[in-house]
Amino acid sequence: MRSSNAAAYRDVLRALFRLAQPYKTRFAVIALLAVLATGANLLQPLVYRVAINDVAGLFVGRPTSRAPIDEEGGGRVLAGQTLEPHRPGFIAPRTGRQALSTLLRAVALLFVIGVTGYFLSLAADYQSTVAGSRIEAQLIQSTFGHVLRLPLGFFSRRASGGLAKRIDQCDQVAPVVAAFTQQIVPESLRIAGVCAIMLTQSWKLALVALGVLPLYFWITRRAARRLETGMSEYYQMWENVSAGIQDALAAIKTVKLSGAEKRETERLQKTTQTAYDDYVGRSRAGNRYFLAQTALSQLSKALVLGYGGWMVLEQRLTPGDVVMFVAYLDGLFEPIESLSSMAVNLQQHLVSLSRAVQLLETGPEEPRGAALVDGPGKVEFRDVRFGYTPRREVLHGLSFTMEPAKTTALTGPSGAGKTTAADLLLKLWEPDSGEIRVDGQPLSQVDPASVRRAIGMVATDGAVFPGTLADNIRYKRPDATDAEVREAALAAGLGDALDRLPDGLDTEVGERGMRLSVGERQRLQIARILVDQPRILVLDEATANLDYATEAEIKSALDRLRCRGYHPTTLVIAHRYSMIKDAAHVIVLDQGRILAQGSPAELVAAGGWFAQLAAQSTEKLAEEIP
Repeated sequence: MRSSNAAAYRDVLRALFRLAQPYKTRFAVIALLAVLATGANLLQPLVYRVAINDVAGLFVGRPTSRAPIDEEGGGRVLAGQTLEPHRPGFIAPRTGRQALSTLLRAVALLFVIGVTGYFLSLAADYQSTVAGSRIEAQLIQSTFGHVLRLPLGFFSRRASGGLAKRIDQCDQVAPVVAAFTQQIVPESLRIAGVCAIMLTQSWKLALVALGVLPLYFWITRRAARRLETGMSEYYQMWENVSAGIQDALAAIKTVKLSGAEKRETERLQKTTQTAYDDYVGRSRAGNRYFLAQTALSQLSKALVLGYGGWMVLEQRLTPGDVVMFVAYLDGLFEPIESLSSMAVNLQQHLVSLSRAVQLLETGPEEPRGAALVDGPGKVEFRDVRFGYTPRREVLHGLSFTMEPAKTTALTGPSGAGKTTAADLLLKLWEPDSGEIRVDGQPLSQVDPASVRRAIGMVATDGAVFPGTLADNIRYKRPDATDAEVREAALAAGLGDALDRLPDGLDTEVGERGMRLSVGERQRLQIARILVDQPRILVLDEATANLDYATEAEIKSALDRLRCRGYHPTTLVIAHRYSMIKDAAHVIVLDQGRILAQGSPAELVAAGGWFAQLAAQSTEKLAEEIP
């Protein structure tokens, strides 16, 4: 498990390193600022030592110096002379004026050092925030764009809520960048600097101070290993929570109509309880390790005070030396505790990011190709075979032609492969064998985006996005003018909706078009086609959920397209005879094979499945419209 985690961490760090390449200069500035800030912090205990020793000099006798003292001046050292320095085991005497002067200088120096160090830290933090935010934004955009370019089969095996959660986890980049620039590098320098100063000042007291470090590091390592275990599974739990919430909210109408609010809440409670139990367990384990670390750091301070005090009594150190060592211990254990805590957080960030990076590396994307050439819109299926799984073929050698500017209908029992054929035409899937041509050009050699720009689709489940009605109408052609959008809306039969909605085309229609009726959502899709006017039009069960009156309005809107000079090659997929009867050519599919084909009149006359469909549809129409 640890080896797989280590491999995932390496993948994440490599990805971040690639994204960080354009910001090398900025990171060099951050490193310089961090080094200067750390250096400033290391100076403070040295100032403490001088100040403490000078104050202690008040109690050791008459001050001496390398020059006569001005007695009338209150013990002031004459100009050009220096005070006798303190040495290990020896405190030079000081007068009150001398100690006060040292204290004032120390206070001023500590203030300047503290403010300067903090300013440098803030400057480094700001630069780190800028770099981290830009890298994070780039990773989110790259991952989102890559996921959108993956084949449709990728999404059929994954919940959209879980995918969204994994993309959202790209927001862990900024904490990772901050960890390296504001903690790992500065704190490591701080630890090295503290150890070097302590060893040069008193190696014996330094060994006492550092004696507990091996045990401290061992506990830190144990904590890191314990808390990194199962992190991938932990984040999977929270992905499941997000997916459950999104799925229930996306189907809120069905949830309410089924009276399933309590059931959905209870299901979410079970999922979240499992995730929270794991979180609490990790927190409990972490607290045990942090308590042990704190106990060791306090033990080290106690040993330094005890042994350092004894060395002062033996006149081998000065009181200022001991105070300096204690101050440096804070500067030693604080960064170690910070690094150990950061290591756990960093592991969590890296595991979280690894799930996003895995998405970025998932492939292959949809293959690119040449642009689809202009043409009248002739479509040919040549012995097309396809199956969603290798062992179950859905289409068995499908061959037919859609003539330009004509309407071809695909009909047949549910599961016959009608929508699958349309998806292959749109390059949402690739045929296992055979070929699909548009105006003589094999789609296998054409860029998917180019194909989809040439094809407009109206489906029973066409998406309506959050935003205004106008934004939704121009979704396929974003550069459409306001006049073109309004003209398309009116031609599609949305005039009543514009009168009803408070802001007309500028009305926010809500997520999934909650403010629109089913018929209005279908008309919205037709308005998109009117604005875009692709050469090929696919109507996939476009009126399946509508009554016959609303269907007649939709058909009327489509007829208005033709009256305005727009004659696309049209593929109608429907179970209703009323949608098929005006087609130039009808193809009846059954279990992925062509059962019959011809004009509607020919198929009715021939009897069979299509004749039964026509008879049943006529009876239903007579019942609905007396």
